[in-house]
Amino acid sequence: MSENPIRNKKIPIILVILVSSGLWFNSVFAQDNNTNSGPEKSKFVERVNAFDNLLDMTVSAPLTALSLTGATFLTRITKNNDDDPTYTRLMEHTKKNMIKAFVIFLACTIAIFIFDFIELLLPAPLLMVEVFDLAITYSLLFIGFAYLVVAAHKMYLTQAK
Repeated sequence: MSENPIRNKKIPIILVILVSSGLWFNSVFAQDNNTNSGPEKSKFVERVNAFDNLLDMTVSAPLTALSLTGATFLTRITKNNDDDPTYTRLMEHTKKNMIKAFVIFLACTIAIFIFDFIELLLPAPLLMVEVFDLAITYSLLFIGFAYLVVAAHKMYLTQAK
């Protein structure tokens, strides 16, 4: 008995679509259920929640990808090492700073994921967890920005001949 190869290819595609749409619906309802409908929250807690919602994976993941792309691009650029030792040194420092920025943004993305997961597991939101979340993720974000600024400055110096 021969099986239809087109039919065999459609089944896994349909299963992937069903699973991904189910996960999407689950995440939408999980976000909806996570809101507190309990007693009145203080303004400080509301501000912490609002500030926590500003930085999420849609911010840190593209920064991670862009810094990795920049570091990869800089490692692909080849120039004769005999030309100018200052240029070579600046390019090496630029590459290192871009790679450091990538690692920091990746750590920020992972920290955001971990803290959001912890917040979903808690029965009631704890202010201390959110404060740690804000302190760690925003400090990692700003350290990554600092590395990007240093890399941009060094890249600018390589072009200012």
